Amino acid sequence: MSADPVTMFVVSAAKAVYDIKESRKQAEIEQQRYEAQKKAAQEIANQEAAERRETYLATIASNKATQAGSGFSMDSRSFLNIQEDVTKTFEKDIATIRLNVGTKVGDIGYAQDIAASQRRKEQFGGWTSIVSSGVEYKAKKDLYERK
Repeated sequence: MSADPVTMFVVSAAKAVYDIKESRKQAEIEQQRYEAQKKAAQEIANQEAAERRETYLATIASNKATQAGSGFSMDSRSFLNIQEDVTKTFEKDIATIRLNVGTKVGDIGYAQDIAASQRRKEQFGGWTSIVSSGVEYKAKKDLYERK
């Protein structure tokens, strides 16, 4: 028992349209998820930088207190070298945190682009499926009418 070609076309076209709409919804959800991941990565990096800054400031203050308590001058070359070393380490740590978050956000953005591309491909495939089904069922209908 075979169905009318027009009915078959309508059914397959309706399914394809539904799939396209669902793909669009899923694409929006994915984009929101990726944006949330980017935001979370940035927030974690900001927290790490703030913690590192607090540690740096505490170390500098501790060094100054130790220096003052020992009776040596704050202009001492060894003291200034220690402070400079602490500052350089802090700056390197902050740069590393920024680099890491940039890499992570870049990776998330890359995954986001891939997912978006995949969804566009699905949606385009759905539309081409409708067109090809229409052509196929038109041909079947013409063949059916000739008999």
